[in-house]
Amino acid sequence: MKNNPFTIQTYFPNGNTRSIQISSIPTRTVQSILIPRDEIKEAISLREELNYNGLYFLFEEEGYLQANGETNVYIGESEDVAERLNNHLRNKDKWMIAIVFTTNSEANQLNKADIKYLESYCYQKALESERYRLTQNIPKQSYVSEARKADLEDVFQSISTLLTFAGYPLFIPVNSINNLSDQEELFYLNVRDSDARAIYSKDGMTVLKGSKMTTSGPNKGFRRQKLLNQLIFSGIIDEHGQFLKNYTFTAPSTAADILGKGSYNGWNVWKNQLGKRLEEEVERNI
Repeated sequence: MKNNPFTIQTYFPNGNTRSIQISSIPTRTVQSILIPRDEIKEAISLREELNYNGLYFLFEEEGYLQANGETNVYIGESEDVAERLNNHLRNKDKWMIAIVFTTNSEANQLNKADIKYLESYCYQKALESERYRLTQNIPKQSYVSEARKADLEDVFQSISTLLTFAGYPLFIPVNSINNLSDQEELFYLNVRDSDARAIYSKDGMTVLKGSKMTTSGPNKGFRRQKLLNQLIFSGIIDEHGQFLKNYTFTAPSTAADILGKGSYNGWNVWKNQLGKRLEEEVERNI
């Protein structure tokens, strides 16, 4: 399936491509404001939208970085982003770039519940991708309606796209395969007596509602306890290990790790009803 083309517009208010950058997708209402650390005060004086609700990311280094377990990112939210950035300027060292997300539409402003939900959702997705190391505690997720969740998860897609465009692919797994066709075929997982069904697509592995994790404890290779805690905390998985709703993991291996409480190559352990591995089916459709 071919990806839909789109445009990203970037405005350089200082006329300098290494300075403040404001980017947006014209058909969407979210915009990103990239600010080097040494220009935070200038940005606050110039950009009125920094005085309102927003989500922000503090990156330790500038530029595109492969995940190595040592590069840090901090995800935060505030009803007054300018005040929060000033606080981080005083109390947090090492970070070099702030990227702030606000809306550019008066009719579609993000409220406090929205930004709290997005903070938690972004934290969850960043844990999955394992590209950067998170430097905060698990954020609390606010209550929003089912319909609003759908809206905010669409906003998340814009956030992910704009971060990647800026050179910070926070939510993109290191080992992702980008040129695969969508699949509507069901795949099954039964490692360690788990019982799961999922659909693979270019967005990841969607584990279907009703799927069950293993009832065994984590094995020695399990590295996803923080993510599992977050999924339970968010109401995706109940205390018995059953998925209460469909959930898309960023990669097949991440889904398999959670379901089997271990470390697995998802391309090998997910199989269709004929017993063929996901890797075989994906290769057949490239």
